[in-house]
Amino acid sequence: MKTVRSFSPTTTNKRPLKGNASFPLLTTCRQTAKMFSIICLLTSPFATAEDSVPQGFYGSVSLFTGFSGTTSPLSTDSDAVISEYSTSENNSEVVVIPFWDVKYRLNSTSELYIETDIVGMASDFYLNAGYRHYLKDDSYLALGIVPGLLEKEVWKNPYLLNTQRETTKAAVRGVIANYNKLLGSDWSVELARGEFNVDEDTTVAELQRDATLSYVELSYDMQLNQQWGVEWVGHYLDIQSDASAPDSQRYGMDVETQYRTGRHVVMAGASSGQQNFDKELALFGRTRKDDRFGLSATYVYASPFNIDSTLMIVRGGWDHVDSNIDVYDSDNYLVTIGMQYQF
Repeated sequence: MKTVRSFSPTTTNKRPLKGNASFPLLTTCRQTAKMFSIICLLTSPFATAEDSVPQGFYGSVSLFTGFSGTTSPLSTDSDAVISEYSTSENNSEVVVIPFWDVKYRLNSTSELYIETDIVGMASDFYLNAGYRHYLKDDSYLALGIVPGLLEKEVWKNPYLLNTQRETTKAAVRGVIANYNKLLGSDWSVELARGEFNVDEDTTVAELQRDATLSYVELSYDMQLNQQWGVEWVGHYLDIQSDASAPDSQRYGMDVETQYRTGRHVVMAGASSGQQNFDKELALFGRTRKDDRFGLSATYVYASPFNIDSTLMIVRGGWDHVDSNIDVYDSDNYLVTIGMQYQF
């Protein structure tokens, strides 16, 4: 058993780029963190207006466990020695995934926060800390930093054949700005800028992964009635290589429907996206292009065993990457069950 590792912004979907492996918890978990921000609206027992929060600490902590699997020769879950790029066995494992969103209310309009997330610029599991300011129209502005404390494991050179591959660490660092419920509407926007760095990248220059990231996300949360809702998320990630590797742009769209009745919430989601690279990779003799597709399903039960301020959440997801270069093809899945406690 192991805790969840972070994943490269260069490979799949969340909140991916060049010369890296696909990882199982990215797109399949993309909506998991987002889901927590709307649970209070979906489950009436926990609905609380922001302006009623007293000064001091409040928030939520969550813990998930389950199974994940990936099929990709570039994943660190694959064998350390590979003889070819085009095939890979499915590698499955038990995972433990923590989430938290802890806030300290300074006054009626301001708070500090520290949270984990798995969406946005990092396209990965990351830590975000910052400041939020609430406006009278029920919207808020937030500015945060991603310090890169939650590093991930990657191969120093994932492309070695018939040679023992060694691991190193990588992280995303940067800043994030949010405007939630833009001008009191159902629209929200996120802007981010940062750097993706690999500690020891021993690949050739055209495959090195250090890059500058620029991210834009626009979402729309539409509540159709007391039972049904739909959330749309469009996102764009621009990746500018720090070496001679190709630059790339990733476009994506996620949609998730929500049905709620009593203490029950059911969600079903789908995601699609494309990532285009700007020049040919000499190692493979072509310019890379990736297409992505994912599906997810979630069940939420409020106050299990009549325990106040808790949620039981069951979630499953699948993500497929189809690249015109075989080494970047991947299939990933994740099935988890967990609890959230709100305080």
